[in-house]
Amino acid sequence: MFSQSRFRFPTRALLPLVLFAFVAACSSDEGPPPGCPVTNFVNDLDHMTVFADDTVGDLTDVRFDAQLASLSAICNFESDELAMDIAFQIIAARGPANKDSQAAVTYFIAIADETGAVIAKQTFDNTLPFKGNLRRVAIKDEFEPTIPYPADRNILNDYRVLIGFQLTPEQLTYNRSRRR
Repeated sequence: MFSQSRFRFPTRALLPLVLFAFVAACSSDEGPPPGCPVTNFVNDLDHMTVFADDTVGDLTDVRFDAQLASLSAICNFESDELAMDIAFQIIAARGPANKDSQAAVTYFIAIADETGAVIAKQTFDNTLPFKGNLRRVAIKDEFEPTIPYPADRNILNDYRVLIGFQLTPEQLTYNRSRRR
């Protein structure tokens, strides 16, 4: 009814040898690679509402509303630096006061070290066009930041990559009031 393989014993005996050879081939004198820095959107800076005349008004004064979404981050451990592949979406919704059929946003990517101090920051501008009667648009943005290895590579586990909109103080206050 059930037949037993004639090669059962040799297969069981060879499996540990194959695994040992695989692990030995992957080992290196440098030890394991460091962890990938935590990458996330900054709370209260992941959303942006722009009003007509750049002043906070009521909902009829909204030019557009934008948010950051769908974040992915992959680390590539190069010989002298950590190279990252970061991608995310910017989604914008057209408001009733939008006369120019676009959403102009400024956002940043920052790297904070193990103490929380920002060691690098760069801002980017992008314009999302509302073509025709589109009320909502989305774009995907991709970046490849690099981080030189610190003396102790394991500190990279405590580094953070922060992404958010560059907001005015009024926009930040508006975001915080909405979350309550």
